[in-house]
Amino acid sequence: MHRLIVSLATFLSISSLCFASSVVEVLYLAQPQGNGASLSTYKVNPKTAAAEPIGTSLNIPASSLVPLTIGGTHLLYVWNSTDVWMYKTNPSGVPRKQPSQHLSFGFAHPVQSFLVDPDGKFAYAAVTWYDPQNYSFNTQMMLFTIDSATGKLTNTGQSAANYGPSEYFPLNAIFFLGSRARLYVEQADDGPHSCGAAYYYYPVNQKTGMLGTLNYLVGWGDCGVMEVGAVSDRLTVVSDARFGPGSGSVVINNLTSGQQILCGPSMAAFCGDETNGLTFDPVSRNLFFWDYDTNQVNLGHINWPSDQLVATSAFILGQPMLFFSPDSKLVYAIGENDVEIYAFASASGTFRASTSFTRTSGAFSVATATLRN
Repeated sequence: MHRLIVSLATFLSISSLCFASSVVEVLYLAQPQGNGASLSTYKVNPKTAAAEPIGTSLNIPASSLVPLTIGGTHLLYVWNSTDVWMYKTNPSGVPRKQPSQHLSFGFAHPVQSFLVDPDGKFAYAAVTWYDPQNYSFNTQMMLFTIDSATGKLTNTGQSAANYGPSEYFPLNAIFFLGSRARLYVEQADDGPHSCGAAYYYYPVNQKTGMLGTLNYLVGWGDCGVMEVGAVSDRLTVVSDARFGPGSGSVVINNLTSGQQILCGPSMAAFCGDETNGLTFDPVSRNLFFWDYDTNQVNLGHINWPSDQLVATSAFILGQPMLFFSPDSKLVYAIGENDVEIYAFASASGTFRASTSFTRTSGAFSVATATLRN
């Protein structure tokens, strides 16, 4: 019996090695050119943060990018306000030269946002317009289905949800966070003598893709006050520094447990300062806080057992645009002329390594993917 157990354990060990999947971290950069864009693909080492260009630069018809993996098939959707194209990629994430599908939206108004759910079952196009007669903003969330075998889109012609008409509150963005159970929206406040924004979510019907009633998550706004917020699939945060540097606070709410962190300068110095940028990492373990006074992004590790935001030694200079690998192992800081990459330990809120490379100045679209083959 003892020999049988040893043999079985050995067999399971060998089997796990044989069937272990390889993980590839991918960074896409698309620079608008003419009526389209030039797309570059990079393979990134999650331990060293080194980025290696792979494949050749590809001319694509638009610059907005949405990666998706369905089973073992890796896809890249490219879209603009009127059309969407679907490219299949190789296991390293390099797209084929020609799209496998080109679909014209055919809507009466332009598409402001296009996204796919993380499980690759449904896609949504936010069709937005302004009605000058009624002085109102309107948005329709048009529903698409995704073929699980090919990744091809089908326009159902159905509106999954309607937003508006609203005189002062347009939708700035729609997005998923981690799962397809909720579709999040960011709402602006464009009313007279008012400022701010808010986050809401639509619950997603898992069978039909239709969206339920809009639910409020968090909002902020007070003209003349440095106040800003952010949301993850587990947390909300608002920073308020209405009396200037050193006077502020950061409030983090746990949407699952109901716990709250109230962070002032005594807990983490940056919590008292002014910011225009707050970002959670994908696993909701860390808060990235751009400090107006020091012009750097500080990093606070979220500790729920003690309900504290713990300042770490990690920081990023300047005010770059931040992007993350879906598994939270990499942080991409996109500046005016460079790309900085950080190998990230989300469990401690620290950087293990960093690299950078120069990029051509000008507008860029960015997308990241974690491919498992």
